Amino acid sequence: MKKIIENIRKDKVIHYIIIIAASLIAAIPLINLRIYGTDDGYVHMLRIFGMEQILKEQNFPPFIYSKFANGFGYAINLFYSPIVTYGPLFFRIFGLHYYTCLKLFAYSTILISCFTMYNFLYDVSKKREIAILGAVIYAFIPYRLETIFNRFAIGEFTAYIFFPMLFHGLFNLLKGDGKKHYYIAIAAIGLILTHTISTEYSAIFALLYIVFNFKQLKNKSVIRKIAINVIFILAITTFFTVPLMEHKILGNYVIFNSTSMKSLPSDVQNSTIKISQLFKDIGEVNGVSFKIGIPLIILTLLGIVSYKKVDKNIRSEYITFTVIAMISLAMVTKLFPWIIMPKTLTTLQFAWRMLAFFEFALSIICAINLYYFVEMIAKDKENLYNVLFAISIALIIVSMVKIDYNYSYEDEKNLTDEEYEAQIAEITSIWLINRDYLPQKVDIKALGKSYLDYRENKVYVLDGNATIINEKKEDLQLEFDIENYKANTILELPYIYYLGYTVTTEQNEKIQMFESDNGMLAIKLDENIENAHITVKYTGTTIEKVSYVISAISIITFIGYVIYSRKQDI
Repeated sequence: MKKIIENIRKDKVIHYIIIIAASLIAAIPLINLRIYGTDDGYVHMLRIFGMEQILKEQNFPPFIYSKFANGFGYAINLFYSPIVTYGPLFFRIFGLHYYTCLKLFAYSTILISCFTMYNFLYDVSKKREIAILGAVIYAFIPYRLETIFNRFAIGEFTAYIFFPMLFHGLFNLLKGDGKKHYYIAIAAIGLILTHTISTEYSAIFALLYIVFNFKQLKNKSVIRKIAINVIFILAITTFFTVPLMEHKILGNYVIFNSTSMKSLPSDVQNSTIKISQLFKDIGEVNGVSFKIGIPLIILTLLGIVSYKKVDKNIRSEYITFTVIAMISLAMVTKLFPWIIMPKTLTTLQFAWRMLAFFEFALSIICAINLYYFVEMIAKDKENLYNVLFAISIALIIVSMVKIDYNYSYEDEKNLTDEEYEAQIAEITSIWLINRDYLPQKVDIKALGKSYLDYRENKVYVLDGNATIINEKKEDLQLEFDIENYKANTILELPYIYYLGYTVTTEQNEKIQMFESDNGMLAIKLDENIENAHITVKYTGTTIEKVSYVISAISIITFIGYVIYSRKQDI
């Protein structure tokens, strides 16, 4: 028996099997999850559909969904990173339905995040027992499961992959051999391209971690590696961040216009919770559960009696993440003065989102507490591993029951692609009501008909005289002929105004476009036009194209750098 236990302790393959098993158990509710019944699931189903259409239409850059907003084109991907759509879309290769693709992707995030936590904790503790415990606990932390099974906030739960990786890179750089410092860049890039809000509070706690280890900043090598990571982060994310800034600076678009998205200090303050809500199944804000869970509470309390047993080499990490857990928990509750915070710090929208980081830090603390508590009471090594195994199984069972009870839904009807496409107008109306990602001039009414509802999908003559014939529109390309027109006639084209459209004559002469009073693409006819055959295409701006080139070159360079840095300490 001792030999078996020892083999289990040393065999990484068995550890990986345990991680896979734990992640599968955590994901059981996905089998019957009604994605359409979650807060954001239907939105992300729609985004997958839209991205698939973009790829089929070969539109580049892939920013505008041609069939959204009544067919007038909707640039969601300009303001909301499209990366989280590629993951679920991968499973479409196998002919799976959109619902299934999203469920598989959600499971993938649980699995991968468990591995990133395992690798981080093993590097910190040098004990595979702590690493495996941390990975199992991380699979079942309540708020992450809430983001999947209740909210289906795809960007938010994907970010769990990168939390351990970010601090793994920082730990390796500041306290290790520095060869894995590139984890910082990978994690930061992943966060930026999945969930901007998670990026912001991750940056806050990453800076706090650096402050705790500020003495290491005297090392020139450390400073150099931090600078290298920052450069790669900025360069690789250029394809998303630069076009976003271009449109925000040169255009006049609405971003997060709804009441819940204004992110005023008072709004965030109102989303804080009472301490008592941490022990309830359902919270009083947005119907979200903020319950920490009895297993995590018990494992946290174990630290009272086991702290003195914690090895000195990991005690500083233990203290650091305890402080991070306490700060992030305080920021969730009404104890934190969000009302006096600058608006730049309140973009997280909901204070309870800080539970993500609190439970990430708590997973680390609990894994360490459990190991050293069991080590303290175990009579021998065999006892130690038996008890750890038993407790791990108990944690999984308790968590599984809790998940199944709170988050299981009736299975969603399998819609055909045609039925799915038919829902586009209905679903996009939710965005349109809030006016998110639309030009400020677009007239949207929460009730009743808006301009996009009653406008026909064709060219309008707004001012002057012109006859439009041979009009042919296909996705993001439009062709038409003009007869009997006068100079300075203004035409409104059937596209929402976004930068990146090109309007040309048959002689390939460009016609200057502008935004109409309705927030649509418009042109003014010049009397010098020799042939009145007009072509409209979405080609992207020069800045968009350059940003993609910069990102592509940076990715290739980064891969080469990682390969090189793994071979030697640079």
